[in-house]
Amino acid sequence: MMQISHLDIAIIVIYMLAVLGVGLYQAFKVRTSGDYYAGGRKFNKFYMMMHWLGTASHADEPVSVIGGAYEKGLSGIWYTYMYLPLTPIFWLIAPYVRRTRFVTMADFFRARYDESLAVLYSALGVLKMSVAIGVVLKGTATIVSSVINVPPGSHIEFYSILAMTLVFVTYGFAGGLRATVVTETIQGPLIALMSLLLLPFGIYAAGGFHAMHVALASRPNFFALSRAGEEFTPRWVIAMILTGLIGWVAQPGLVASLASGRTELEGRIGSTYGTMIKRFCAIGWVFTGIVLAAMVAQHRIAPEQVQRLHRRELAFGIAVRHLFPVGLLGLTLASIFASQMATLSAQMVNSSALAAHNLFKTWIKPDATDKQVLIFGRVAGIFLVAIGVYLASSLAKVADALTMLLQFTAISGVIVWAGVLWRRATSKGAWAGMIVLFSTWALFGPIGGLVKNAVAGAAGGAPMIHLPAWVGAYAQAEYMFELTARYLPAGAAALIIVSLLTNPQPKKQLDDFFLLLKTPVGQEQTLIDAGVHIEYIGTATASPLESKHPRLVHWGGFALAAMICIGILGLLYVLARIGA
Repeated sequence: MMQISHLDIAIIVIYMLAVLGVGLYQAFKVRTSGDYYAGGRKFNKFYMMMHWLGTASHADEPVSVIGGAYEKGLSGIWYTYMYLPLTPIFWLIAPYVRRTRFVTMADFFRARYDESLAVLYSALGVLKMSVAIGVVLKGTATIVSSVINVPPGSHIEFYSILAMTLVFVTYGFAGGLRATVVTETIQGPLIALMSLLLLPFGIYAAGGFHAMHVALASRPNFFALSRAGEEFTPRWVIAMILTGLIGWVAQPGLVASLASGRTELEGRIGSTYGTMIKRFCAIGWVFTGIVLAAMVAQHRIAPEQVQRLHRRELAFGIAVRHLFPVGLLGLTLASIFASQMATLSAQMVNSSALAAHNLFKTWIKPDATDKQVLIFGRVAGIFLVAIGVYLASSLAKVADALTMLLQFTAISGVIVWAGVLWRRATSKGAWAGMIVLFSTWALFGPIGGLVKNAVAGAAGGAPMIHLPAWVGAYAQAEYMFELTARYLPAGAAALIIVSLLTNPQPKKQLDDFFLLLKTPVGQEQTLIDAGVHIEYIGTATASPLESKHPRLVHWGGFALAAMICIGILGLLYVLARIGA
């Protein structure tokens, strides 16, 4: 068992107290629900970048990438790089999300369609966030036990998770999105530091790049980026990229992530380059897995540890124990807590925004004051985290539910894209699309698979009920392309057909919605003069660069981001060839 030194404990305690103090200080700056849920839309580019890095980087990803790289080589990076082609697209979409002046994505469904779809989205978003909180908490427990090398369910694991939960709930309750984003300026750099710090220690321990290539020479294409294997067929990657693009615009926390900056440029830079930092961090993760594989081939790791590596999710903890000198364990655990708290606090604030702004204010108490909405949101946030803590004890069942709810984001995404790209899309068409999308996905995919397994398990032998072969036929992850090719076109067709057969949305509603998208931040008077309802303005400043050179910023920025993504792949290739 790995011993935790007094220095390690001191580092963790100091880090927790620092984050708590910074977060609580932000509570003094919260005056309205807009401050709590959107930070007053005052954040600069650095804050927005750290917000994106912190929210998008939770410790489950390095665990997956390091484990995948240990088992499959350089291609293990596609666990996170499957979204690399989407990164430049963030630059194009970000300003339009900022221009909506919405507080949550549920506001989109109300403004573009009707109240019923907004309530549906809010309820599903709250559920998804609560389950996600539970899974992240459980994942943190697993990672901590792996790093410290203690049995699951130990006192150390329990008290670590309890301390982390108390810290992020306390500052999230007090300061909302302001506290979340500001604390991420501490957590973001720490995440990046620890993601890359394993690499020099690992390369030294393995004897350098050449020694790694020699040790792994018996494993063909281990350093090849194109070595996909069964998990990464081109069809599967295409399906994941397409699903990611469609579902990205319907994430519950999208408005908070993109529209909390002072200008449109903050959202562009934050989403694009905060995510880009994560792409560089992934290089450290993937080479750590390769280093570990080389050390096993060099017999530098004890046989009992090699046996444990048959569970590749344990690779991260084993790498930390073998590569870091004494005293860095505390910094490692602090970085794990940093990445998890950044994600959890954002999920808490975003779920409370949906509960307070779109359920309580709209459905339960329409005449509620802003102060009542703020109080309800704070209390709801704690309640939703409590549900997540309870769900964390359900182990794999929660993980299965989260997987299904994450895929449901793509179903909502179809409705969002239709509403933006096709003026003729109607509320009834959107409902029809949602029903067909969900039904087709559920029957062909995970839910159908669960039903088929339940029937087979209840029968204990020959099933009493014979379900059609297509029920749950594409429930497994490797059939992502086949499932996507069925439920997305079916749902889109239903939306189009029903929209054409029903009355269009009111002209005033459509005109107002699309005028929001066309009116740059800083020109709110144009909207006021046209009688357009503005959900929340906050700080609204026009970026001089975007005002003077809109096309150059829009398309030039996109081209620059695309070239950087290509450059990241090139850097990865060059690093893989060193010592070959």
